[in-house]
Amino acid sequence: MTQKESSKGFEQFMAMPETVWLPLLELLQQSHLSIESWTPEMASALYEQLEHPNWAPWLEASPTTMAGRSLVFPEGQLVIKDQGCLAASLSMNRIQWNGVPATLPNWDQVAGIEVTDYSQTYQPAGNTLVMMSMNVALEAKGKQLPTKMIDYVKLLAQHLGIEHVIGSFRPSGYGVAKKVHEFDLPFWQYCLSTQTGSDKPVDPWLRSLWWNGMQMIQEDPQAMQVTVPLAEFELYKRSYKPDAWVEVTPGVWECEEVGSWQVSNDSAVYTEANVWGVIPLT
Repeated sequence: MTQKESSKGFEQFMAMPETVWLPLLELLQQSHLSIESWTPEMASALYEQLEHPNWAPWLEASPTTMAGRSLVFPEGQLVIKDQGCLAASLSMNRIQWNGVPATLPNWDQVAGIEVTDYSQTYQPAGNTLVMMSMNVALEAKGKQLPTKMIDYVKLLAQHLGIEHVIGSFRPSGYGVAKKVHEFDLPFWQYCLSTQTGSDKPVDPWLRSLWWNGMQMIQEDPQAMQVTVPLAEFELYKRSYKPDAWVEVTPGVWECEEVGSWQVSNDSAVYTEANVWGVIPLT
């Protein structure tokens, strides 16, 4: 990788003092990493290599949605490459928020209800960056890529004059933890649980964010909701982790995901909670 390739994505920061952005650029170069905005042309590869492997099929963003996001807010759609290979991605939206927790929307409202490409919700003069979805390739885990991505986001926030960086963060381990506790583990209790003798969260993703200074604000109780026809729900049961599905009470299904399914006569509704948190900028 050439120096020009590894510095791609940092050009917008060149007007800022070198002491602000150069340490991160040098760290990336030493690791043969680069960060840049993804383009619509990259959407299919990003979907195949990062989005699809990391998400249940009813939650993943389609290549069309990912391409749309890069057209609506290109600076907020980021990819880390490791010697040219896709290693991690982050999708963000830009909104206006007054800093009052009670006024926070849910994840769906930030993404957009009818379409989730931010075209209905992006505010170009907004004071808040919302981290919507981060993916790390399996072979790239353990390389602290979320930390490097968040360090870049802090630079971007400074460049754009942003006041808040927040996220409706998904506690990735909750689905399995529910099963271990025989589906009797309150969501917020799990989120606040810490490792023995430590204040680090037990949840892997919340713990990674904790290392980056994330402070939990409150529960996002209905962060994501997806409604599908009953036939599609039955297809998911057969094709996605078929051994994980359990009907815990009549019409209520768990599948080792953060949320759960409520099944009616002709449709099924998946609902999951997330955790609103803030990433300090200083």
